[in-house]
Amino acid sequence: MKSSPTKILGAAALSATLLFTGCTTTAETRTVDARGPDALNTSAINSQDWANAADQLTASLLSSSVLERAPRLPAILAIDRVINNTQLMVDTDLLIKKIRVALTQTGKIAITNTMGLGERAVVASEAAEMDEMQSGKKQKTLVPDYTLYAKLIQQTDRSGKMTQNTYAFQMSLVQVKTGLTVWEEERQIAKQTKRPGVGW
Repeated sequence: MKSSPTKILGAAALSATLLFTGCTTTAETRTVDARGPDALNTSAINSQDWANAADQLTASLLSSSVLERAPRLPAILAIDRVINNTQLMVDTDLLIKKIRVALTQTGKIAITNTMGLGERAVVASEAAEMDEMQSGKKQKTLVPDYTLYAKLIQQTDRSGKMTQNTYAFQMSLVQVKTGLTVWEEERQIAKQTKRPGVGW
């Protein structure tokens, strides 16, 4: 039994409508905890890895009691740029910002922006010059007690279909007056990726 042209056209129109409707479905978006189990896990460093590393490094620094031996409280800290020796384009401010917030909230650390790097140093310098111009007094710049240095290192190992990237977060606290390293710590994160293969 042959289908009539009307039925054929009707079926085609219905298929086109369903196809168009499927293509215009709105993407689903939800908010997840960046450190929770629903966060995406990739072969590169993600926000969850940054957060965990920052928490561990900060906890290590605070538990070392080195800040209790500072010449003044709160101790003045300058943060140097982070050296990125990985193959990734990473925003190192994510790690540093989290550590800055955690340290300043303890009340043991005051972070100087006048002797730092980047835009913060420029803004602080201009603010000091403006204050000096208005008051007529030379503004005293506080020399930091410590400088915090950080480096990111990546090591790649391969075995068969498996690739492992090991990212090391190294941080050191140097006493400015003596040049001595009074604290340093490293945290490693290993990410394994298996290449898809045909069969087993």
